[in-house]
Amino acid sequence: MSIRAVLCVALAGLLLAACGTTISPATAMRRWAANSDTAFAAAATTLLSDSQHVRAAIDNHQPPSTIRTVCEILLGHAQAANNFLPTPDPQLTGQLSNAYDRLVQAADHCYDGVGDPARLASAEAEQRTAIGLLVGAVLREEFVSGRSLGIAGIPGAS
Repeated sequence: MSIRAVLCVALAGLLLAACGTTISPATAMRRWAANSDTAFAAAATTLLSDSQHVRAAIDNHQPPSTIRTVCEILLGHAQAANNFLPTPDPQLTGQLSNAYDRLVQAADHCYDGVGDPARLASAEAEQRTAIGLLVGAVLREEFVSGRSLGIAGIPGAS
């Protein structure tokens, strides 16, 4: 085989490799969000609901065992949500990681703060910050994917 033939074959191989299927960021995001293992909208909805239960338990002066239970549920769901990372979008991955980590911290502080109003108030403030980060991440996902997730309680999301 001549050098020219070898170069032609090599060039053809490179051109074929360059023609591999690529998908748009929006398609990649929709696939990630719809994957049965990730179910991003369901996870975000669960975390928002868990946070509301924590706030209601604290605001309604529920017994310590009830507050610990709702804090522990939020903790478990926030930890599980981390398993959905990474996303196809590095910015979204960072936002979600930060939101999930802060929810874990807030839930942990809530659990440990039962019986201490100042610690519970601090945990609630941490939780509000974390929820704000989660809402921002949902809006990022919707922006990249080009469609609404329709999550109740998120302005402009439905």
